[in-house]
Amino acid sequence: MIAANLGLLVTMIAWGSLIPVLNQLLPTWDPYFLSAARYALAAPIFVLLLLVLEPRPRSVRAVAAWRVWLLGGVGIGAFAPLYTAGIALANPVTAAILGATGPVVAALVAWAAYRVPFDRGMTPAILLTVAGGALATYQPSAAGGGFELRGGEALILLASACWSWYSLAAQRWLHGHSQLRITGMTMLPGTVVAVGIYLVAAALGAADLPPALPVRGLDLGLFAWMVAGPVVAGVFLWNYGVRVLGVVVASLFLNLPPVVAIAITAALGTLPTAAQLAGGALVLGGVLSAQRRGRAAPASPRRAVADREPPAC
Repeated sequence: MIAANLGLLVTMIAWGSLIPVLNQLLPTWDPYFLSAARYALAAPIFVLLLLVLEPRPRSVRAVAAWRVWLLGGVGIGAFAPLYTAGIALANPVTAAILGATGPVVAALVAWAAYRVPFDRGMTPAILLTVAGGALATYQPSAAGGGFELRGGEALILLASACWSWYSLAAQRWLHGHSQLRITGMTMLPGTVVAVGIYLVAAALGAADLPPALPVRGLDLGLFAWMVAGPVVAGVFLWNYGVRVLGVVVASLFLNLPPVVAIAITAALGTLPTAAQLAGGALVLGGVLSAQRRGRAAPASPRRAVADREPPAC
């Protein structure tokens, strides 16, 4: 459990940097290219890791190809452009706040897709994390009070739903496979879908083909980090964390990226406000509260199977 928590923490640091990195890169590249390119570059890395670390798959039940394609297509191919386009269109403050709804979205997707019972005892932890994420990112001085809608908000929520479903279904449908193989198997078809969406967007005039050339050396460094951190390390460690802790508890960590973004901003010279510090404390309190409950209260057999050790079906 300690390894899963540390892995999720590393993932949140990487994902927390993604919004400021994208905001730096979007003036140069369109969101569809950024979505496709970061997975197209990451997919060969996972193939190489599989060849080196797992040259032979474990003796597990074969998985239908359509399931692998559906997992990759929804969880990576659709998620990446939806999320990136949402960041490009939404107010950055609103986008960060919407990230705090991850636990609620995960719980609703788990119930809708697999009828996983909603644990009402998790409500205080969810409220703490959502409130903390909102408080940490709220900027009353921003235009419209920091909550003006620009059209990307629905895309971010839809992307969150895609990722939550992928996190659940991957552990069920690919049960018995290592997390490295789950990530590699789903990333390849996901990349194909993401590249296809980019090409369609380019044909419609919504994306640049060929993509623009970088104007700064910094752009190349940020692009490399976007691939290595949030994608290569982040996706693998996320799958591992979901496997050990369950998708709802793991999703509580999704409230940490706004806090990470604040820490990055402070390191660059802008100190956090009292409200931001208080919001970070609420987020951490919600995560710890949920995990204490998970250790203290025995789960029902149905919930234990559905949320922690999903069977292949």
